[in-house]
Amino acid sequence: MNPFTERTRITDPARFTGRWRELGMVFEQLERRRPVLVTGSPGTGKSSLLTHVAQSAAAVLEMPDLPSFFLDLAVLPDAATAYRLLTRELGSQGTTATDVEAALARSGRSAILCLDNAQAALAAGWGQDLLERLARLARRSLPLSPGAMAGTERFDMLLVAAAGEPAPLLSEPFAVVRLGAIAPAEVRLLTEAYLDETGVAFSQGELRELAALSAGHPAYLQRAAYHLFEAKVDAGYDWRAAYLAEASERPVPGAPLPPEAFLGTGEAARDEGRIGELAPTGTRGAAEAMSAGGLGGLVAAALPLVIALVVLRISGNWLLTLGLLVAGYLLVAALPRGGWPR
Repeated sequence: MNPFTERTRITDPARFTGRWRELGMVFEQLERRRPVLVTGSPGTGKSSLLTHVAQSAAAVLEMPDLPSFFLDLAVLPDAATAYRLLTRELGSQGTTATDVEAALARSGRSAILCLDNAQAALAAGWGQDLLERLARLARRSLPLSPGAMAGTERFDMLLVAAAGEPAPLLSEPFAVVRLGAIAPAEVRLLTEAYLDETGVAFSQGELRELAALSAGHPAYLQRAAYHLFEAKVDAGYDWRAAYLAEASERPVPGAPLPPEAFLGTGEAARDEGRIGELAPTGTRGAAEAMSAGGLGGLVAAALPLVIALVVLRISGNWLLTLGLLVAGYLLVAALPRGGWPR
């Protein structure tokens, strides 16, 4: 069975790999009790990273009893519902941020709150107030010492939220961690995590091609890997054409594949190992012009001036120097277009 069928957030910890830099930034800010906002275009793995933070926070922060709460704000009708769910999980009741604070203090335990799809709540008009109120609680938090008594005024809440791009403008400061394309090494780790125990392996060349065709975008990488896996079990399956057709006809909503990813997929480009190394048209044209004679033209244009300056330095004769300069440029003008003859 093709393992690359997961098109939503990754919930299996064994299949979440990479994003070390971003995870490090998130946990560094959480240790300082600063609220964190994870941003990125659709499909870059914000929900998966948020899920992994919720699953691993207790171990990473060395707080074995740390409970984690994951709320998908896209399915909630209002802020009161979010507060009610939080206070209920904390063994209390309430529909305001003040009720959440009181419930945290009564519990005598630290907690981490992960809010997914904050952009939906922001668009609905109630997300900004929710994020700002919870951010104030997080910044006022104080790490609880072991054996702290419940019922005191001290509380400890860590906050991470995920939203789209650009980052929303909020009155409370958030540490912003942006998710972009994943690195080539992370492409290998992600695919290997899925290929484990399937008996199928991707070559280094195929991994490079996956990275190029997906532009390092996690959602497109998942699709490209799916089609490559199909080709491994069906030799006649044109996985590149199938993937590009899907990416063109059914792009990730809000994040179409950049046009560059559709270039250089012909047999010649693959044979030469140039997948993923093709420069944008303007850059490539400039490079080709230089290699095809443009550099020679520049040398031809500069050479008379260099010779004239050397002669002037040696002889000090301005008339001789001027004569050589004029003669040099007359010679350059008589050359064929493209520079010195080959």
